[in-house]
Amino acid sequence: MKPHRVYSFGPFQLDAEAKVLLREGQPVRLTRKAVETLLVLVQGAGQVVTKEEIFTAVWPDRVVDEANLAQNIAVIRKALNVPKGEPGYIETFPGRGYRLVGPVTLAEVSPEVPPPSGLQTRSKRRLTLFAVMGLAAGVAMAAVWLLWREASRATGPDVLPRTPVARQAGKEYQPAVSPDGRRVAYVWEKPDGGLGGVWLREEPQRPPRRVSSEVGEASSPAWSPDGRRLAYLWFQGSAGALVVHDLENAADKILCPVFPSRYGIAWRHLDWSPDGRWLALDDAESPHESLGIFLVSVDTGQRKRLTRTETFYIGDTDPRFSPDGRYLSFVRVFHRAHQELFLLPADGGPPQQLTFDGKQISGHDWLPDGHALVFGSDRTGEFRLWKLTVGKAGAKPTPTGIYADFPIQVAVARRAQVLLYSVLQHDLNIWRLDLKPSREADRWRRIVASPGQDASPQYSPDGSRICFRSDRSGEEQLWVSDADGNNAVQITRGPLWPSVGRWSPDGRAIVFNNARSGEIHLARQNPGGSWETHSTGFTGYHPVFSPDGHWIFAGTMSALLRIPVRGGPAAQLTPQRGISLDVSRDGRFVYFVREASDTVLWRADAATGRTEKVVEGLLPYCSSCWVLAATGIYYLGSKAGSGGRQALYFHDFSAGRDRLVLDYPEPLSPIGSGPFSLSPDGRYLLCVRVDPSNADVFRVEPFR
Repeated sequence: MKPHRVYSFGPFQLDAEAKVLLREGQPVRLTRKAVETLLVLVQGAGQVVTKEEIFTAVWPDRVVDEANLAQNIAVIRKALNVPKGEPGYIETFPGRGYRLVGPVTLAEVSPEVPPPSGLQTRSKRRLTLFAVMGLAAGVAMAAVWLLWREASRATGPDVLPRTPVARQAGKEYQPAVSPDGRRVAYVWEKPDGGLGGVWLREEPQRPPRRVSSEVGEASSPAWSPDGRRLAYLWFQGSAGALVVHDLENAADKILCPVFPSRYGIAWRHLDWSPDGRWLALDDAESPHESLGIFLVSVDTGQRKRLTRTETFYIGDTDPRFSPDGRYLSFVRVFHRAHQELFLLPADGGPPQQLTFDGKQISGHDWLPDGHALVFGSDRTGEFRLWKLTVGKAGAKPTPTGIYADFPIQVAVARRAQVLLYSVLQHDLNIWRLDLKPSREADRWRRIVASPGQDASPQYSPDGSRICFRSDRSGEEQLWVSDADGNNAVQITRGPLWPSVGRWSPDGRAIVFNNARSGEIHLARQNPGGSWETHSTGFTGYHPVFSPDGHWIFAGTMSALLRIPVRGGPAAQLTPQRGISLDVSRDGRFVYFVREASDTVLWRADAATGRTEKVVEGLLPYCSSCWVLAATGIYYLGSKAGSGGRQALYFHDFSAGRDRLVLDYPEPLSPIGSGPFSLSPDGRYLLCVRVDPSNADVFRVEPFR
């Protein structure tokens, strides 16, 4: 007889032949595909099982979407209900796969017949064996039947009926659904690096058609209440406009000018009021301020500002009218990893904060009844859609059955039980740019890459190593590798949320701040090679060592600080806020940017604190996309006359002029990419680039 394999972990037993999961002997309700998925993870316990390996094992004869796997993982997690870190807990490795926390033991049971010691004894034992086998088979069959019957009841909100709306090569995102739920508009970026355009899918059997102009870049489609018009944002060169497109006669009307870029900020930026009179827009009136929410009259194009926030923050985005038009909800972006939902009266007033998680919120919309919002967030460690009742004191978000490894954007129909969502994959990797290549083909080389997000690279003082930030382990931490990206080791652990790691002059320590609390930490390498981390007791942003190693400079909301490394109180260098700092090689100047949206690089005299402007033209919201050289500054800026395109420039100190180094290969999303880094010999520049990825739009119906 074939051996009977049973895997045990924690309180669970998984029968590999019967495809049955038991918890302390009691059946656990799971679909067959969910059990098969769990079996693959159990067999590879302690290791990361790639998505491709799971697809091959569970769906060997079918081509399925990653969302199917995400749904299975969601169902398994709910069934296991295992706390993080305990046996049976499933870890997510974004873009790569999953790992089951062990240990797991395997028992193989084979029916054995002992040697005969007489016909009567042999017969009794044979009868006993048959009885046991029959009972086991009966129990297994009953458990399978029970699980099959209960699975149909248990899938409920965890397995939602969904169909693809747009599955073109490239990225489809920022979905918008018509009020009746029948038609879908979205932004499509083709895989060849083309600019995004607004496309419309009217019927499943008909191909989508382009709505926006083929010239320039378009963003954020929004439906009129009668479904006859689409509004969207359009950018070309140094111009931006709010456009209303009439679907019946294919005519465009420019309603008003807008700020000419959104600099890679992926949230939707536009919504139409239920009465048809207003468009809600996130916008800025200058490159030196954060995004705010505005109302724009559909009849006259006149604007009214509703929100304003600290220029230290990225600002307010993703506006949504409530179904009755009385309120506007929006996402306030404090930081790349911190967003919250807010609500304010549509005619103006102080905003009310709705969420307090300190996590990412990737998109949101109202449910048709106007009593609840649905939003995408990683509030429990991975992205998922959540529902939140509005206006109910103490209301907590409740989960839905839609999961993903990456941010989820969402749209809900006003008059139908239809929800659209898109999972926006965004793969940041670290590249090395040769500033003096022997041939152009050798200019770029990718040196640090993983299925996660790799960013904020920094050369060590001798150029032999790189410190960078990565979430390849499942959470953002600092890593150190050789200069070619090999032999990477994780040097921080736990809830530190590191920002940018900056080396000490001797290469034995790295200073960084907690991106959420601002607490400054030092990671030191022991003689044996291991790393230990401790808090300095100070708070600030983007700390950096002085060239002599005696000081740490850091920015705050109100000043630049000089912190003694060997202990003692911090001193104020200048009463100006600062982020993204660096120090000249001679220690004479501290360079900084004042706020996230600023395009100006400043410097302060380290002795007197006197400040002066150095460069103007930095890419807004990419406050770290620059690096000091011996004779000037390399920085990322907007390419003149090319909409969302970017270019690398060099500002020469002695000449006081800028020169173009090269066009950046693809637009860099500024949020979370971190600073550039120059090798000590000035030959190589470490940068972050966005690798090609796909994003598809899916339809869930009915969604309640």
